[in-house]
Amino acid sequence: MRSIFRKFAISYTQHKKLAKRGGSSSANRLCRLVCGLAMVAGTGCSGPDHPSQQDAVLIRTDQQTVTQAQFERAFEAARIAYSDDRSVDPQVIENARLRLLNQMTEEVIIDRRAHELGIVLDGTELEAAIQAIKKDYPEDEFEQMLLESAIPYSLWKDRLRVRLLMEKVVDQELVQPVNITAQDIEAYYKAHEEDFAVKDESPPDTDLKHHIVERLRLEKVEAAYPQWMDGLRARYGVEINWKLWEQSQRPGAGSAGQGEE
Repeated sequence: MRSIFRKFAISYTQHKKLAKRGGSSSANRLCRLVCGLAMVAGTGCSGPDHPSQQDAVLIRTDQQTVTQAQFERAFEAARIAYSDDRSVDPQVIENARLRLLNQMTEEVIIDRRAHELGIVLDGTELEAAIQAIKKDYPEDEFEQMLLESAIPYSLWKDRLRVRLLMEKVVDQELVQPVNITAQDIEAYYKAHEEDFAVKDESPPDTDLKHHIVERLRLEKVEAAYPQWMDGLRARYGVEINWKLWEQSQRPGAGSAGQGEE
């Protein structure tokens, strides 16, 4: 479900549209890393009974908050990972910051939904996922990759935990309810017949049907995702402090002490 999260991060860009412009490969790496780190670097969410006394709230739901300082720490973690990208085009940096804001908001919402549904990720599930990832790397290469990127293992592990929990929520809420009929499969095959053409030999019918079913399921989930997310945003009273956000974009603006809208 990773592609769903990338494609349908909550769009609050009606307030501030992302500029459509390309960047260098290093700038693109920065954007990808920023969106990948999101809720790490010690950026926990505080509940309504324990708000920080010094940090202004940037993202708020009915039970959770993310402060401006927490956002800045997450963004700085991404910048540290690519310290040679300090001179990236300011517009690219601004776009990356907005993408991170959108993703952090999405994660807070889905975490809130997981709590409401009683969905948890136990240690066994997390450890199994970690081992599955590590087995694709030669011995010690995975840890070396994190070290070279200045990403502590504990932060990467927390990032994985968040992602797996999000996938469990989406699976229960959107994937499992999907119903794909034989008529759906036949219609999809006819509409994409050229996509399934193979020069040497065609794959077995069962494999082909499975492939079509997976693609159909993904398309249906992606189509349902924006409305589902909008419903959760309304349900949990999600708010972004846009006045604070605008202040934080100014050169030299601090992450704490800003007034809340």
